[in-house]
Amino acid sequence: MGFVLALIIAAASPAGAGWTFCVAEAGQDVWISEVFAAAHKRETLEAEFSASLRARGVSHPDIQCPAPRDDKTEAFNAQFTAAEFHRKLGQRLHAAAPPARR
Repeated sequence: MGFVLALIIAAASPAGAGWTFCVAEAGQDVWISEVFAAAHKRETLEAEFSASLRARGVSHPDIQCPAPRDDKTEAFNAQFTAAEFHRKLGQRLHAAAPPARR
């Protein structure tokens, strides 16, 4: 049973991929993506996230996707901390889809 569960979990995320999320700032607005399996380099993820926000009309977003973590829970905790940080600054938070998978 444990072996089958391990196979299902392995199939659910790309091999060797860690977990991350992306944050974009543009003035007082901040977009935070959901946590996702990072199958690409950070630079690629940031470029894809920027392109998706620009397509939605966001001008000059400042993008950051933290280094992927092996532990998905750690990525969720970091995402929560980022959201709380921006909320305390009084910025407007928006949910965003993760960068497009190619």
